[in-house]
Amino acid sequence: MKAVVTTRPGTMEIQEVSRPTAAEGQALIAVEAVGLCGSDFHLYDGTHPYAQFPQIQGHEIVGRIDALGAGHEGSLAPGDRVVIEPLIACGHCFACRRGRYNCCTTLQVMGAHVPGGLCEFLAVPAGRLYPVGDLPTRVAVVVEPLTIGLQCVARAGVASGETVVVMGAGPIGLAATLGAADRGARILVVDQVPSRLDLARRMGADAVADSRQDDIGAAISRFTTGDGAGVVIDATGAPALIREAVDGVAHSGTVVIVGISDHEVAIPVGLFSRKEINILGSRNNTGLFPEAVRLATAYRDRLAALVTHTYPLTDTPEAIEYAMHHPHKVEKAIIVAGAVQ
Repeated sequence: MKAVVTTRPGTMEIQEVSRPTAAEGQALIAVEAVGLCGSDFHLYDGTHPYAQFPQIQGHEIVGRIDALGAGHEGSLAPGDRVVIEPLIACGHCFACRRGRYNCCTTLQVMGAHVPGGLCEFLAVPAGRLYPVGDLPTRVAVVVEPLTIGLQCVARAGVASGETVVVMGAGPIGLAATLGAADRGARILVVDQVPSRLDLARRMGADAVADSRQDDIGAAISRFTTGDGAGVVIDATGAPALIREAVDGVAHSGTVVIVGISDHEVAIPVGLFSRKEINILGSRNNTGLFPEAVRLATAYRDRLAALVTHTYPLTDTPEAIEYAMHHPHKVEKAIIVAGAVQ
């Protein structure tokens, strides 16, 4: 079969590799499409801490079950269209024992630690598959990043009527916006790209702020009539915006950080106790794929707008280079490996 192999930092090659088979407990998936995300860019250029070469990248995967391993019991059947939860946890570390497998101490992620979906066929644990029926490909492929945004919303316990500020309108920030809107929250989204702010409104944002020209603190104060936000979700990893999040969150409010960075953030210690704020990290998802499929089905027209570029499997090297160097033009690029729906 054909596979896109990242052979060294900054180099992808189309190679012929052995087609896998479904072992016991596994399913063989004919890959339909794969979404590219920011972590793929850093895995590709070698700056991601999990980068290893050679590797088949890709963890935002939709496909069709081609075969099931011996002894499979359950409702899944060959021909079913599914999305894949790309997490492989140990099951016995402290986090796993608490049901928090998303932050397992030895977590493996498809496309980073083990081969991912940028290929024609992929063998995966059958327990990591979620049916999507006739959901259009360009919507099904964003189910996985949707789970990451939903994790932020769940971590914060967003409730109806809550005031939420989302820093960053990339795919994860937009997913968090949709998830918070579905819960009945009022949402302000901050970004510096006008097209992304337009998408934020489509996802359910009540207001937006352009960080190139708006005073973020003042925008939060106006939006919350001076109270501060009950929840601030940072989907950027930018130290300056995390500091804005801590300043802009209400007394007793919650800051959730899902943005990834190796930078340090300087925050006056007194703010933590004076405002008695909660600061939470958010990683991957815990059991949220069924909820993400539900939302994708309910809001398919909104989510379809996130996919701005589509490429065939053989053009993956060009696609990832273009997406990396034109972030203001590319919201979500997807790679099509097989027949789409």
